[in-house]
Amino acid sequence: MNRRWTVPLSVALLGVSSALSAADGSFEKTILVPRQSDAQLGWTYQGCSVESLTLRNYPDAEDIAEARSKDPGDKTWLWWEFNVANKSDRKCQIKLWLEILDKKGNVVKSSDRSGSVDAGEPDDDIRVSTLMKTLDIADAAKVRIRATIIPK
Repeated sequence: MNRRWTVPLSVALLGVSSALSAADGSFEKTILVPRQSDAQLGWTYQGCSVESLTLRNYPDAEDIAEARSKDPGDKTWLWWEFNVANKSDRKCQIKLWLEILDKKGNVVKSSDRSGSVDAGEPDDDIRVSTLMKTLDIADAAKVRIRATIIPK
């Protein structure tokens, strides 16, 4: 085989495998915990989409320092806000799952939620909430996100 085509072919095949996994409306991605900004997802199936993820109520530096020094069992409510839209002419159901991973890749917390998005809705949100130890989210490395989009 001509080595010149090895890298582009493998990249093309990777793109095909990613597209195939979304052919049934199922998506998965592992990202860094989005502490400072939105995480762009761009998942679309039959006009319904999960566009981005925003982490709300992340503990500030003072809360984290206090948990480290005084109360390692302190807990924080977090809201994982998924921005969704539906450009189709029928309602869709979106099922969302997330797993917060520590530095070793172990799941420290998981949660899920389903929501529906009306036909023609250009901007909506689905929130997944988690109550977890402040230090667990402060030390978390990544979050694995899955979504299934089901047109109704």
